Amino acid sequence: MNNSQMGEKILEGLGGPENISHFTHCATRLRVTPKSNSAIDRTKIENIPGVLSIIEQSGQTQVVLGDKVESVYNEMLKLPGMGTVGEGKGEADPNQKKAGVLTRVFDVLSDSFRPILWALLGTSMILTLIVFLQQFGYFGQYTDLTGKMVNIDIVNGPRLADPDAAATMLDEWRATFPFWFILMAASLSVLQFMPIMIGATAAKRLGANMWVGAAIPAALMTGTFQGFNNIAVDGVVNVPFLGLDLPLYVMNYTGQIFPPLFAAALLAPLERFLKKIIPTMLHMVFVPMISVMVLVPLTAFLIGPIGIKFALAISDIIGNVNEVAPWLVGGLIAGLYLFMVPLGLHWPLNAIMINNLQTTGTDFIQSPMGAYNFAVFGLVTGVAIRAKHNRELRQTATGAAVSGLLGGISEPSLYGVVLRYKRVFPLILVPAIIGGATISALGVKSYAFAFTSLISLPAMQPTHLYAIGLAIAFFGAMAGVLVFGYESKPKAGETSAEEKAEQRASAAAPAAAGASAGAAAVAGAATGASAATPWSNDQAEAQAPAAGTVLTLASPLEGQAVALSETPDPIFAAEKLGKGAAIIPSGNTVIAPAAGKVSVTMPSGHAVGLKLDNGIELLIHLGIDTVNLNGEGFDVKVEKGQRVAPGDILMTFDPQVIQNAGYSLVTPILVTNTNRFAEVEGTTGSVQPGSELLKVTTK
Repeated sequence: MNNSQMGEKILEGLGGPENISHFTHCATRLRVTPKSNSAIDRTKIENIPGVLSIIEQSGQTQVVLGDKVESVYNEMLKLPGMGTVGEGKGEADPNQKKAGVLTRVFDVLSDSFRPILWALLGTSMILTLIVFLQQFGYFGQYTDLTGKMVNIDIVNGPRLADPDAAATMLDEWRATFPFWFILMAASLSVLQFMPIMIGATAAKRLGANMWVGAAIPAALMTGTFQGFNNIAVDGVVNVPFLGLDLPLYVMNYTGQIFPPLFAAALLAPLERFLKKIIPTMLHMVFVPMISVMVLVPLTAFLIGPIGIKFALAISDIIGNVNEVAPWLVGGLIAGLYLFMVPLGLHWPLNAIMINNLQTTGTDFIQSPMGAYNFAVFGLVTGVAIRAKHNRELRQTATGAAVSGLLGGISEPSLYGVVLRYKRVFPLILVPAIIGGATISALGVKSYAFAFTSLISLPAMQPTHLYAIGLAIAFFGAMAGVLVFGYESKPKAGETSAEEKAEQRASAAAPAAAGASAGAAAVAGAATGASAATPWSNDQAEAQAPAAGTVLTLASPLEGQAVALSETPDPIFAAEKLGKGAAIIPSGNTVIAPAAGKVSVTMPSGHAVGLKLDNGIELLIHLGIDTVNLNGEGFDVKVEKGQRVAPGDILMTFDPQVIQNAGYSLVTPILVTNTNRFAEVEGTTGSVQPGSELLKVTTK
């Protein structure tokens, strides 16, 4: 089963695009906020080859796929109806239990980080490479303030007592190693400009304009704002405003995470309020203008300082404990991660890690976390060795161990092995806690944000001490499973019998496979024959016409019909979603071209799907990328499941709103079940509602 087929099966199990309110992914899981949990078929999803697990957590459904998640996610976005998922404000099931406030906060936090994670990990690995080279003296040595000869550290700069001498030496290093300074700039790019990226992703997640969300923290990082440092007294500038003397705390917002998150949380409701009171034709100018005018000063005076203090407070609390008992902090972090990762509660700690790296240059949380990862990797390695007669489990464990040790991804191990055999929990916890406590007690810190793997070892310093803790965790867990096993006693007996049966049947496997393939071919032929007939039995209004019959389909709106290949969108133009035609509308009303049933309506209102009585499944997509308007300018008159007659109004739209926002009005009219027909031809030229647009030839 390829990624596209897997995506189709998962989408079916999730209840289709109409049941998805928000859709994203992290490093290993599809994360879906459904409108109704009752529409999700968990058993169907769990039985799909390649799906490791499905988790329900406080209103969110997580489908665990491992390292193929991004490929499957991208394929799912190409499916009909999925291009607009997560952008609208569709109505949720009123009987659906809402997630708690804390859970929703964690969801927003994690959803804001995930889009950035790819770039963050990539650039951090460049920093890891530079730190690794420094450790081995690649750049040479210099005499520091203690009089010792030490390796040149281009990341942190020279340690000299005289600041002017340090600046001069740093410039000399720039002249000597210009290429590596360019790479260091690349390695710090995401980390330093994190507020702008978080502002964008958080705003998008909360339903606000992502670029306005980015502009707010960007304003506080400009030279204009930072120039207040020149006149600040003890970091404060008094700003006269409406007769008041407001204190402005001039802070460095580079790399900060919480200020843009808090600002985005206020931007979303403010933007919704402004859209209600400002005429639609003025939205594009005055909504962002007023949003920025309100929130940049509010963030500068209040939200920003609160966000920075909040992050520092959390870091200080953990840091103070770490100063007194580092082994305690390391052991707790390594042990708790086993329970935090399945629940998605590790994301707040990730935020603190990144904040520590930006403010102090090092972090003490990420290093003991590696002990948890390596304990898990050691355990699945032991399972792969011990399960020599269980081919399916051995393959799963081997793949999980490899992806973990080389890529630092623990979820395939967690969901493919650990959660299937609860007996192994103590076999992970004990070595993980000991390894984590050892790492922290030895003073190991991280210098870059990276998933824990063999490749990222140099990100933790001192690396050789870090390796000691990882070895304790890895070999301790592996030895535990080799000695004690991974199943309970009764289960182990059952599995042993299954393994013996599997061995006895192995000789007959080729013949069985051939028979199975033959049966599948017959079943496939039957399925294909059924699929080739697009007429639904429950549609009494029409009978399936004979093969070769030409069906004509009327235009659903007024305008100029053009070839689908002229659509300014590569997916539509390449007929990826089906054949048809496109219309440049001159009117503002979309009608039903034939009798049928509404199969899809989008929360954003920009598209309608119809399942016509003549067997044609039609998608009317008003404009290109108009999903980004979030419903502005669209008024849908029908709902899913509603029957329509020829000429019934499906929707009206405001062409001016679409054009003012910079989007194309070209409207693709697609036969989404094109593969069930012999030919689909579109006309060109002027069309009116009711005039011929498509000719569809049956098979």
